[in-house]
Amino acid sequence: MVESIVAAACSRIGKNVLHLDSSDHYGGLWASYNFDGLQKFIKEVNADPKRQLHVYNLAEKWYIEKESPEPEKKEEGENKTDDSKAESSKKVWSQANFASEYRRFNIDMTPKLLFSRGPLVELLISSNIARYAEFRCVTRVLTWLDEHLTPVPCSRADVFATEAVGILEKRMLMKMLTAIVGYNEEEMNNEFRDWNDKTFKDYLIHKGLTANLVHYVLYAIAGGNNSMPCLEGVKECKKFLMSLGRYGNTPFLWPMYGSGELPQCFCR
Repeated sequence: MVESIVAAACSRIGKNVLHLDSSDHYGGLWASYNFDGLQKFIKEVNADPKRQLHVYNLAEKWYIEKESPEPEKKEEGENKTDDSKAESSKKVWSQANFASEYRRFNIDMTPKLLFSRGPLVELLISSNIARYAEFRCVTRVLTWLDEHLTPVPCSRADVFATEAVGILEKRMLMKMLTAIVGYNEEEMNNEFRDWNDKTFKDYLIHKGLTANLVHYVLYAIAGGNNSMPCLEGVKECKKFLMSLGRYGNTPFLWPMYGSGELPQCFCR
């Protein structure tokens, strides 16, 4: 990725660039493989000790059968209900399915979500390199809460639409998020000077946020853990919130054909 960006920068100021790569694909360890390409990559790494300096502990484990199960034969005179029809029509994936439909999906070696207002997206726009790739906005942000995946209410519309938090919690959450977005760098440093030796979780609890709200803000929005420093948590929250609404309802963009598209774009 770094080499691709440097090559693009050199080309932009009029330098001639020659790309030399031992691989037959773009991206190196940033590559995106279809299933067939991934199988080939695994074999090459296992066969070449030099490749194992960068890629190691490579293992392959399947959680599905080799072949799809045979469809159940209908007994004579047996009538199926709507539920059983729906169940039987569901596709059961097998290893054979993956092998035969290997072009229908990509697997990233280095999966990356891009913040909509992050430095890489701004670079892609300012350099006009974004025209070489397609992106999708991630439709939802989910978190593991109470033994199941729960949508994270991060935008104003999400906060007031969700039933996962009460009315008072909604007001507290909006007040907290609005305050964080409003801080500039100097105000942020002054406001949290006394919290330098405390965690972001301590700060959220001090502000009276419930356990539910602490979970959403700390783990899902700030992307932190219980030991995250307070100022770092505030900055990560602001980065998340500032990217909301630019291209969709979440702050994240995803390259349509995988992160391997990014070095390929700069090479073009």
